[in-house]
Amino acid sequence: MRRSGVLALALVVGAAFLVAPTQAVPAQRSTEPASAPTLRVGSLDLRRCAVPPRAWCGTLERPWNPANPALGTLDVGFAYVPARSGRSVGTLVPHEGGPGYSTTGSAAWFAEMYDGLLDDHDLLLVDQRGTGRSAPIRCRALDRGTGSPAQAAAACGRQLGPRAGLYGTALAADDLDGVLEALGIEQVDMYGDSYGTFFAQVFAGRHPDRLRTLVLDGTYPAYGETAWYPTQGPALRASLTKVCARSEMCSREKGLPLPLLTRLLDRLRESPVRVRAPGGDGRVHQVRLTPAGVAAVAYNATYAPTTYREFTGAVRAALAGDPLPLGRLAAEVEFTGEDPPPPKEYSAGAQIAVSCHDYPQLFDLQAPVEQRRQQYREALRKMQATDPGLYAPFTITEYRDSGWATFGMCMQWPVPDPTQPAGPPTPPGGTYPDIPTLVISGELDTVTTPAEGQLATEQFPDARQVVIDNTLHVSGNVGPTSCGARLVRHVVATGSNAVPDDLAACADEVPPIRAVGSYPRSYLRTPLPPGAPDDPAARVAVTAVATVADVIDRWWQTYLDHGRGLRGGTFRFTGDEPVRMTLKDVRLVDDLPVSGTATWDPSTGMVRATLRVPRSHGVDSVTASWNATDADAQASVRLSGSSPARSLEFLAP
Repeated sequence: MRRSGVLALALVVGAAFLVAPTQAVPAQRSTEPASAPTLRVGSLDLRRCAVPPRAWCGTLERPWNPANPALGTLDVGFAYVPARSGRSVGTLVPHEGGPGYSTTGSAAWFAEMYDGLLDDHDLLLVDQRGTGRSAPIRCRALDRGTGSPAQAAAACGRQLGPRAGLYGTALAADDLDGVLEALGIEQVDMYGDSYGTFFAQVFAGRHPDRLRTLVLDGTYPAYGETAWYPTQGPALRASLTKVCARSEMCSREKGLPLPLLTRLLDRLRESPVRVRAPGGDGRVHQVRLTPAGVAAVAYNATYAPTTYREFTGAVRAALAGDPLPLGRLAAEVEFTGEDPPPPKEYSAGAQIAVSCHDYPQLFDLQAPVEQRRQQYREALRKMQATDPGLYAPFTITEYRDSGWATFGMCMQWPVPDPTQPAGPPTPPGGTYPDIPTLVISGELDTVTTPAEGQLATEQFPDARQVVIDNTLHVSGNVGPTSCGARLVRHVVATGSNAVPDDLAACADEVPPIRAVGSYPRSYLRTPLPPGAPDDPAARVAVTAVATVADVIDRWWQTYLDHGRGLRGGTFRFTGDEPVRMTLKDVRLVDDLPVSGTATWDPSTGMVRATLRVPRSHGVDSVTASWNATDADAQASVRLSGSSPARSLEFLAP
């Protein structure tokens, strides 16, 4: 999945570890040929559909509220993919995150993650009520992202009327159980990512006998946390520190990430800075750098490697009087270049409806709105008095205003249906089932932190947590040979969370992000990496290679096939594996426009570039190759021009 809200650092860490799976109960399906118009599975007739290939789609009528039949029913939609071999030993049930994303919409990367397991396992993708094929919520202001978020949420709640409180995870989990019952599937191997882990925990608590194994990828506990989510501040501080410390070019520059950031925030509190910077939409925007805006940038690092790679260097530049690199990161957060997806792919209304029903709040949703406001103000006042450093170096107010927090989002949401009380859903029986459970956490994840993963692990009787080094939010979606995907397949294949040492080692083998140390304005001031000689021609080479690396960073940040260089010029992308880049006078520094072409294969990390620069110190052509993923990769560079051709080798950017 390219450049989405659940992207993590793309890695390749070896072949999958698979052994013969233990027996699970397959669906009772017919032997009708693939050309048949329908397929009978359990009590349902399914029809061919294109999502994903070889899939059969169906619906199951479910009550909106079992306690109030007068509210009618909805059709819960799903896609069912029989095992490729025709002989199934079990059923795989993944669940997508958000909340609000369609599970069927992520079919391609679920299939990639499961890989060879699809030979002898059926795949069942069920869209949660309010998403995808299951009556997706359409609320205009939320879908378009216009107006005040709290007011848009309130309007959506009014639009949903008596059904506003009927999108909670408990009812959705019961929908999945109903689909399994109708299809004749007794037991499944379940995987959830991000909010999908919340859903999976609720399902496990309500329908424990349905699960054979459970994998929670990028998880947080369904209950037991407060609305402050206090692990996020420590996670951000630790992550910024680790990324810089593990990178040669960042760690050798003066100043540590957190003291530098603290100094910058002190300045911005006195006087915010305005700067024109290129956004992810291919345009240049006026950006106002404030502490809240910088918080939005910093926490966004959890979704793609670019921010972690560039953040500390951008802070150094801003302190030195050059706010452009940090302004660009802010512009890319605010102006993504992505059109709002249709509600069938992602429903902002479903996100709000689930969040306002299930997540902890700073006020009582049963109370009138004015009383909620009083409770909210009091909760804020109390936290500012007792723990003002909760999100340090940002203040609580700065964190709140960053857009990262949703403290007041549900302020005007309708009072919950009394038959479906709001609040974090706990297991009806008091405990989760004793099933093999694996919790996968990304070390650098600041939205579902490793500490939250540990909280969830402690709530399951037979659970193990694996923290994958140098990894962001969600690990299973970064290719079939990634560490996360291999761990998922191992649990399913063995029916156990006892990960052997040779497989568990992959969590320690993910290479660190190579962070930028600084942003000079001239190539003559470009810091030289280890191995590069100290002469002007070498600085031309280092700057040209760094310019391509900077364009690769933009691939993660934009949804478009084109963009602008930091200080000028343009670039274009074509293809995905490999990505081909065309540069036209792209300026990472003021005085060295770089043109030419480069290719980058995200699956292997290999980069190859053929570049042109204005003749400088006898150099007008640079060819280079390097690996953008390997921690200690060297860039092999050849310079040519009016001087004799020359070869260099230095630490890759």
